Amino acid sequence: MNERLDVFAEGAGQSHNHSKWTTELKSSENIYENEEEIHTLEPNRTGPALSGAGDGKKGSRRAAAAFLGLLFVLLLTGLITLAFLNNKGHSEWKKEMVLSQTRSNNLSKELFQLQKRFEDMTKERNDLQRKLQDHHVQLGWVFYSGSLYYISSLKKSWQQSRDDCLQRGADLVIINSKEEQEFARRFRKLVWIGLTDNKTEGTWKWVDGTPLTTSYWAQNEPNGVQHRDEDCAEIKIYDLENSWNDESCSLQRFWMCEKKKTW
Repeated sequence: MNERLDVFAEGAGQSHNHSKWTTELKSSENIYENEEEIHTLEPNRTGPALSGAGDGKKGSRRAAAAFLGLLFVLLLTGLITLAFLNNKGHSEWKKEMVLSQTRSNNLSKELFQLQKRFEDMTKERNDLQRKLQDHHVQLGWVFYSGSLYYISSLKKSWQQSRDDCLQRGADLVIINSKEEQEFARRFRKLVWIGLTDNKTEGTWKWVDGTPLTTSYWAQNEPNGVQHRDEDCAEIKIYDLENSWNDESCSLQRFWMCEKKKTW
């Protein structure tokens, strides 16, 4: 009986122990399951978190790439614009050079034409001058140093001589230089010149109203003669440089007219 109780007790103990072990095993399994649930609830540090960090890096790389791409586009646009402007400026400069060359050629052509016209007009003027001189020479005029001179072949009083010169578009000669004095003496004639003091005794003036400044009076001239007015000047001693003499205006003398060339 005791042996059966012991066996029963042992069996019961074993049964109890087995139940206890089974309970403990289940408890352990529940713990493991809870731990797995806890682990499941915890964030996956090797998964989503690290994946988010990777996505951030990838986004930064994409932004940098986009920025560099935009910068490249801007630089390329700037280079294209500069190239266009440079090409446009070069084209305009080339066009302006062509226009400048054309204007220069036109100006050279016009200058050549003007030069030719000037030469033609100069030739025409010289031809006309020669014809006029020939015409005056035929009428008894002599050309000298820019003026025409006429030496009469008749004799008249001083006033009559001047009237003849005026009718010819001239006047009695006015001697302004030594060279003109030498020229007048070459004709070797006693001639009236355009000098008189008939308005104021002793104040000699030329026929154009200018006062006498350079004179070629002969020795002791002008002197006048008592009871006779000697108010007109003549070339008398033509062999000498100082050849002038004052004489009565009513005497008959050859005369010399002078006409300034106006062409």
